[in-house]
Amino acid sequence: MDQEKMGKFISELRKEKGLTQKDIGDKLNISDNSVSKWERGINAPDIYYLGPLSEIFGVSIKELLNGERYISKKKKKGDNNRLALKVTNVSKKLSNKMIISDINISIYEGDIVGLIGPNGAGKSTLLKTILDLYHADSGKIEICGFDIKKDFEKALAKVGCIVEKPDLYLYLTGMQNLKLTMLMNNIKDIDYVNRIVKLVKLDTRINDQVNKYSLGMKQRLCVVNALIKKPKLLILDEPTNGLDPLGIKELRDIIKNINEKMGVTVLISSHILKEVETICDYIIIIHNGKIVEEFDIEAIKKQNISLEEEFLRITSNVTNEVGDNHENN
Repeated sequence: MDQEKMGKFISELRKEKGLTQKDIGDKLNISDNSVSKWERGINAPDIYYLGPLSEIFGVSIKELLNGERYISKKKKKGDNNRLALKVTNVSKKLSNKMIISDINISIYEGDIVGLIGPNGAGKSTLLKTILDLYHADSGKIEICGFDIKKDFEKALAKVGCIVEKPDLYLYLTGMQNLKLTMLMNNIKDIDYVNRIVKLVKLDTRINDQVNKYSLGMKQRLCVVNALIKKPKLLILDEPTNGLDPLGIKELRDIIKNINEKMGVTVLISSHILKEVETICDYIIIIHNGKIVEEFDIEAIKKQNISLEEEFLRITSNVTNEVGDNHENN
C-alpha cells in the first residue's frame, strides 16, 4: 500500500463530493487533523475506517487501498466502445430500509457481465431498479444513452429482460405467446422471430402448448420473448434457477450465441459461480447493497484463481472490515 498515493486519492474523492476535512472527521468521529494526515500520506486509515470511507466516497475498499479507481481493460481501449448501461450514484430504499446505496456501474456494448453477491446482497433490487420496476430514490440510469426517467420509452425499447419466474400463458402454444408479445409491441417481423426460435432450439416445439414444456424450454421461450423488440441489452435475473445440468448448459450456450451472433449485451445475475465464470467477460460483486469489486475474468484466470476463490476472499474481507449488520433483498 502506497500511503502517499492513497492520501492523494482520498483528497481527490473528498473534493469531488464537495466535503471538507472536518466533514469527513465528523462523519467518522475523528479530528480533521487525522484526515489531513491521511491526505498528506503521513498516516493511512485504520482498517476500521475503510468501510465507512468506501460508503462516503462510493468506491470499493480495494480502490481505496490501491489509491485509484478501477478501470477495466475495455474502458482503457476507449475510442470504439459505447455504453449499453450506465448507473450513476443510484440508491433505493424499501420499507424505509436502504437496500442498494450509491451504485455506480458501466457496462459496454458486446460484453457479457455477471452480477454476483451473497443472498440478500441487493442483486434483484438493483436489476429491478435499472428496469424502473422500482423507482430509484436518487441517481441516474442510462440505457444506450437514454435516461430512464427523461426518455423512459426509448430507454426501455433498448432492453429485454427476464426477472423472477417465467411469465407465460400455459394453455397457448409457444408461438401464440410470442405473437401476443409482437402485437403488444407492434412488431411484425415474423422471420426475425423464427430465427430466434431456431437459435434457442425451440423450432420443433414452438407450436406445442406451453404447459407441455419443461422448465428449460419455458426459460428459452422467455428468452425469445425478451428479444422480440431487438434490444441492445438483455438482463437476466437468476435464469438457471431450477434447471438441471443439461438445461443449464443449453441456456449457457444460448446466451453465448445471442451475444456473439446477435451482438446483444448481457447482464446476468446468478449464484452459480461456475456458470458465471464460464460465460462472462466481466464480473461485478455486490455486497450489503454496495458494489465492492469489479474485474475482468481473464485477470483472475491469469493468476490461476477461480471465481469462487476470489468471490469468497472479497466478500469475507468486506464482512470482516465493515461488519455485516443488515440484510438486503
